[in-house]
Amino acid sequence: MKAFYKALCLLVIAGLLSLGIAACGSSDANNNQETNSAASNKVETNPDGVKLIPATVTNVVDGDTIDVKMNNKEERVRLLLIDTPETKHPSKPVQPFGPEASEYTKRTLLGKLVGLELDVSERDRYGRLLAYVWLDDKMHNEVLIEKGLARVAIFQPNVKYVDRFREKQHQAQKKGVGIWSIENYVQEKGFNSNTQQKQSNITNKEQNDEGTQNKSCVGKIKGNKNSKIYHIPSGAHYDEVADHNVVWFCTEDEAQAEGYRKSKN
Repeated sequence: MKAFYKALCLLVIAGLLSLGIAACGSSDANNNQETNSAASNKVETNPDGVKLIPATVTNVVDGDTIDVKMNNKEERVRLLLIDTPETKHPSKPVQPFGPEASEYTKRTLLGKLVGLELDVSERDRYGRLLAYVWLDDKMHNEVLIEKGLARVAIFQPNVKYVDRFREKQHQAQKKGVGIWSIENYVQEKGFNSNTQQKQSNITNKEQNDEGTQNKSCVGKIKGNKNSKIYHIPSGAHYDEVADHNVVWFCTEDEAQAEGYRKSKN
């Protein structure tokens, strides 16, 4: 009888252990499902409720081109409505602000789960997927324009956000940031590297000269060489002018005499 009760006790213990393991497994499965669901929810829609395609960024080619994994396959994606300076073009040199645009895209998107929003045409002539790339509630295409790392580039019929992008570009131009800090660099169909090189040399010389001539005026009237607008210390955009694009004046009369006009804000 003792052997019988001992065997019965062992069976009961084994049964209880089995139930515990099953419960834990079920809990883990539920947790995994919740985690996966939460991850997918991040890229379901953009702020306007437009449904997005979830994808993971696996490689950054340059500022406006990335590789992603979606639906268990790799796709090359060209960001819509923008153009960043070249870094890997077969017949063009590395262009100013190209490396900065590429590095920013890499730092922001690589390894991240993003949402892809398509427009009218799904692919370009090279077979690349054309998309607006969303990370959380921000569109990366638009952020590149805001930072002066890309220009608006229109390729019909994909123009959904063109007016919005042009406004952001106008703001970047006014601030003289990034690609807009180099006079005549941004062209209608791309970037003029030759003009930039000459302008860069001239700008460096001007900066050296002005640094000596206007040293006593630093912290007073700040002129933007790119826009020919000057800002007073209490102005809304005083701190937004890029350092390499600044000309200092001691008075507003001096700035106006050099052809600068006062900022409206």
